[in-house]
Amino acid sequence: MRATFVAAVTVAVSMTGFGAVAQAAEPPASTCFTYSADQWVQDAFTATAVDCALPHNGEVLGIVQLPADVAAAGYAADSVKAWAFRACQPVAVNYAWTKTKPKYPKSSYVMPRSARLNIQLPTVDEWNASQRWAACLGQSRNQKLTAPASRTGSVKGKGLKPYVCLNPRGWRGMKCSKPDAVKLTNQVWISVAQYPGTNKMLTKTQKSCQKLRKKGWTLRTWYVPGAAAWDRGNHYGFCEFVK
Repeated sequence: MRATFVAAVTVAVSMTGFGAVAQAAEPPASTCFTYSADQWVQDAFTATAVDCALPHNGEVLGIVQLPADVAAAGYAADSVKAWAFRACQPVAVNYAWTKTKPKYPKSSYVMPRSARLNIQLPTVDEWNASQRWAACLGQSRNQKLTAPASRTGSVKGKGLKPYVCLNPRGWRGMKCSKPDAVKLTNQVWISVAQYPGTNKMLTKTQKSCQKLRKKGWTLRTWYVPGAAAWDRGNHYGFCEFVK
């Protein structure tokens, strides 16, 4: 069973950066915020901070610093966004699942729809002022970004559910209790510079998921991002493992 992910989605340490740079504009981790659908797909972080106790639709899960050689590619370059997305994945997982002891590597966990991962950068002016950070953001809107959710409270250490369930007939979200639900539990990074197309992505994802598979588990489904998600920096393929 295979599918193509066409929606833009989306190293828990501070990476080596450009040295002494202005960091005043970094949104601190655990900052909750509101944003519009337009803001969510922008390269720059421009959302409005709110009290986490109030309804909101996003949260800063962490910040990573771009290494000099990565940032040298230029503002919002494909390689910059890909590096940031990959670096933000374990940051996000550790933020939400601080006490989990997983069967698979914890950094391979799928972020649930209630904290779907995205990355954003400083504004162009901030970048030109030598700021070289990327914000790891958790989204709590619906998949199409057409309606805000009214989350209250932080997702930090909440556990949540480290998987996403999809309907194999339309590849949209569905309740995991349904017998035919595809539960995507893990993800694998696809290390190619350009989007290889759906068929090659499926093949690469299948092979990478098989390498992740543990004894006694079967790879039933693999699922890949489309070009739009790839352009946002999400170069992950997704795996469904079943006993």
